[in-house]
Amino acid sequence: MYGNKLPDAKSLRAALQDKGKRVEQGSTSYVQSVVENMQREYNKAIGAGNNSAEIKALGNTLEAFKNYSGKIEFRKVQQGFQTGSSLKPTFDVTNYTIGSIKL
Repeated sequence: MYGNKLPDAKSLRAALQDKGKRVEQGSTSYVQSVVENMQREYNKAIGAGNNSAEIKALGNTLEAFKNYSGKIEFRKVQQGFQTGSSLKPTFDVTNYTIGSIKL
C-alpha cells in the first residue's frame, strides 16, 4: 500500500472469492479478499520461521491496512488482445474508491 494507493496485478484468469462467491475487481469485497489472502500467507510464513525482507515488507503492508481508516483509491488497468497473443496498443484504466478494509 502506498499512501492510500493499492497496487494490484493478476492474470486474466485469476479470480478471488469471498465466502465462496466470486468478487469483482474494484469492489471492497475484492480488496478485502486480497488482504485476507495476504494475511494468511504472512501467518504461514511467520509460522514456518520465514523472517525474510519480503515477509517483513508484507507485515508492514498489513500493518498499514490495520492502521488506515480512510477510503482507498483503486485503479484497474486492462489491456486486451488484438489477435492471437498480440496485445492491443492501448489499455483502459478504471478508477474506484472503496470502503475501509478490516483485519
